[in-house]
Amino acid sequence: MQVLSLPQQDSLVHKAILCPDTPECLIPVNLRLQATNKQRASTLATTIHTSPSNPSVSISYNVLRTGPGPSAKDTFRRTLLESLRQIWKNGATEARFIKLVDVLQRDGCALFAGLIDTSSFTGLIDDYTAIMDNSASHAFLHSFGNLIEHPNFIRNSAFNNAIIHPLLVAMMAYAMGGPVRMTNARGKDTQPISVNAQDNMLHVDNTPFREEYKILLGWERGPPKVPTGQNFTFLPGTHKGNRQVRQLSKDSPAWFTENDSLFNTNESINSLFEFQRNIIGEQDPVVIEVNYPDQPVTALFSAASLVHHRYRNKKGHPRSCVIYAFHLASDHPGALGDFTNSGVPQTMVDLLLGYQDGSESNIDTFCSLLRSTAAAIEDKIDEILNQEHTSCLISTVSLALSGRDLDCWRREVTRAPSASQLKYEDGHFLSFPESNISRDLLVDKLSSAMAFDKHGLLDLIIYQDGHEEIRKPARKSIWTLSKDHIKEVVGSWLPAVEAYNFTIRDVQDPASLQIEAQKVASNIQESFPTVHFDRESIDPHTQRVSSMHQLILDLVCKRV
Repeated sequence: MQVLSLPQQDSLVHKAILCPDTPECLIPVNLRLQATNKQRASTLATTIHTSPSNPSVSISYNVLRTGPGPSAKDTFRRTLLESLRQIWKNGATEARFIKLVDVLQRDGCALFAGLIDTSSFTGLIDDYTAIMDNSASHAFLHSFGNLIEHPNFIRNSAFNNAIIHPLLVAMMAYAMGGPVRMTNARGKDTQPISVNAQDNMLHVDNTPFREEYKILLGWERGPPKVPTGQNFTFLPGTHKGNRQVRQLSKDSPAWFTENDSLFNTNESINSLFEFQRNIIGEQDPVVIEVNYPDQPVTALFSAASLVHHRYRNKKGHPRSCVIYAFHLASDHPGALGDFTNSGVPQTMVDLLLGYQDGSESNIDTFCSLLRSTAAAIEDKIDEILNQEHTSCLISTVSLALSGRDLDCWRREVTRAPSASQLKYEDGHFLSFPESNISRDLLVDKLSSAMAFDKHGLLDLIIYQDGHEEIRKPARKSIWTLSKDHIKEVVGSWLPAVEAYNFTIRDVQDPASLQIEAQKVASNIQESFPTVHFDRESIDPHTQRVSSMHQLILDLVCKRV
């Protein structure tokens, strides 16, 4: 094995003497940071800043949600029902439809099984599996697939009724009070694991100033069966409130951070149970784990308000799921992508994916396209109410956790290890006893640590005007990086640290990092004068630039 002898450098800005590009090459990098206990304590005190958070839910914060007023919502609901009523043949269909919406509005979630037949579902699984095998991230926490990049999957009429059946779209639009558009589409494969990280923590989605609904379809990875683990779990009634706001004064803008949406302490869970008890009148906590053994389940739920999570634990088998997110078009004008040939939506799926703004013409188009599916909506309602049909609305009564199961759930929510803890337990940290390390091992160590770090909590700010949406594509691109891709990036930057002697001075304080990050953000903005950095874009190039710019700004944003 070749050892390259290089002089130690005292600055990362140096002309590195490159090691020959061979796996056997030893690189003289010291991964043992020399520091006294006093230096470590001082460095940690100046670099670790926490934003105090005591998450809770209250009805009083609902006033912060933007969107149409009660009158506008009622007008839309009447228009929608009038459109559907023109096609419906059974006089009882309208009342049955309202009854289904009542379940959604009462619990914050409506659960359906058997929306499509087994043969069609098998086709969905085949297409989904091909996408995940070829383009998913395959990370330790989950395998993530960006289905926005696969519009043919979303559009496939052979199976898309399992997720965006027009009945679900009509229920969601009626509940929200306006035309809805799709804002995200993703697939996730999750293996049995106990961890508190990202959206498997008990949470509400990070849209406190607007409504967001999601449709989630889950099954055991492989066959068209219901998951036997990693089940969707929620607290009915909690959607009636909103999380606690941060505000410097009554006249200053309201804001939240991402950690304000997480409920992973006994204190915060107790506050949820107290709120739930006041809303639904049940003395005992009600926690619904969607453990339904008969068929794959489709959940329609109020993601921005309903406290929920994927109950990750070591039981059961790996799970697959598809998740689509929706906003009111008037709250969040835009498009998921430019997927229409003519620019004029011909189908409901065209409209969900394409541009909407909640205008009068948008409402007319939305109701017209839903009217074209009214017969399918009526047929599905009939099937759901037919006890002999496979399609059904699932009662949550038998799904409520109690006794030992409820205790186990609470322990998992509050005591599951973090991603960082698992990272250290698995030995993925930068430490090496020798003064020389092989190129391959160094790259692997760095990449393995980063593969865990990218799933860590950043506690970024949530703005009242919602412009954190701009950063989401960039953040998602980091989440979805495979370890092999990380290795490629790390390998290209490796010369910058070869022969460098790290000291405690290399641990940068937040103020210095903020200055450097703002320089990078300014450089990005100056380099692309034609890009509008203050709004979302569906153009891939523009989106990458503006999204990364916003992410950098938000990473160093000062919060009180």
